[in-house]
Amino acid sequence: MKSLFGKSRCLALPCVLALLAVNPVLAQKEAKESAAFFKSDKIVHLSIEIGSKPISLLRLDPRKYVTATLTEDDVVYPDIGVHVRGGLGSFRPIDGKPGLTLNMNKFGEDKLFHGMDKWHLCNSAQDPSYLSEFICGELMRAAGVPASRIHHAVVKLNGRQLGMYYLKEGYDKHFLKEHFKNSDGNVYDGGFLRDIDQPLQLVRTKDDVKDWADLKALTAAAREPDLKKRFASLEKLLDMDVFISGFVLQAILGDWDGYVFNRNNYRIYHDPKRDKIIFIPSGMDQEFGNAVQGPLFPPMNGLVAKAVLQTPEGRARYLKRMAEINTTIMVPERWHKRLDELQARVQPELTKLDAVAGRDYVNQVKRIRNFFRDRPKSIERQLKATK
Repeated sequence: MKSLFGKSRCLALPCVLALLAVNPVLAQKEAKESAAFFKSDKIVHLSIEIGSKPISLLRLDPRKYVTATLTEDDVVYPDIGVHVRGGLGSFRPIDGKPGLTLNMNKFGEDKLFHGMDKWHLCNSAQDPSYLSEFICGELMRAAGVPASRIHHAVVKLNGRQLGMYYLKEGYDKHFLKEHFKNSDGNVYDGGFLRDIDQPLQLVRTKDDVKDWADLKALTAAAREPDLKKRFASLEKLLDMDVFISGFVLQAILGDWDGYVFNRNNYRIYHDPKRDKIIFIPSGMDQEFGNAVQGPLFPPMNGLVAKAVLQTPEGRARYLKRMAEINTTIMVPERWHKRLDELQARVQPELTKLDAVAGRDYVNQVKRIRNFFRDRPKSIERQLKATK
């Protein structure tokens, strides 16, 4: 085995982050490497080694970073940071099948994993298809909404086979630069059932507005009683096209645990170059339900979603974008073909790991396939009823 310090797949330079900021050639190289990784059909095999003391710490405090060694094939990434991740439904302890967050430069030398600094191994505890967030991310990006890219991995921890995971791009500076051309703005984690009128966790910033001033302004705009003034104020602060596109897709997909309907599973980025706020969906692992009866306007708890839809202009643009996405993106043949490709990738590896899950996998994919067959018809029928 070898450590690729200085090599292309594991960049380890003392000033790598500074170099990425000032060296566009290096940044472009890492972006291309990341793009190639996520386009690959090859499922990666990863081994993680955590010492006895650090793993004991994870049993006591699962969210605290500890040091670990990551190996992919014969490539070794020493001294990375790892902690357990997962929400109420997906959390599993370190001695089970834990979800994991990996930070390549939390300790020791700075390095990247296929162009990523921070990324996640998701145990897919609530999604036996291992495809929900994969497909939803592709849908979001097709509609112009920033969303993490997804791959698949087979994971071992201290020699113990954990099984199939999906590998998710983190919301690091590389993700931000890919979507916004800069990474200097405020990044907020929506947390659990929290809205923008609460002090959301500021997880990243660089010389951006202070004291949640961006979110406070958006909250005030959402509460403006004059509907015409409200929409104008919201559009000034919010990337309205991105927000409405994400709003529409959450309604189409039945994303009951996202921002729009549950004030959950989202990040917010304030783009300082444009002075715009962008909502980034996350945790899309329980979609594709209620394809026939799912309404155009599901119950909403998200303050900004309600504020937009209550305005005549917001409602009109929502319905217009719903029709566009249903016609141009929710195309059954396109997604049936994509599901065939992904099934051919995942099912053989899953069968090796778990024969029962492998045999049942066709049913998991069929459930999503049927959604794409039925949902566009339901949306079209409901849109006609609004005219």
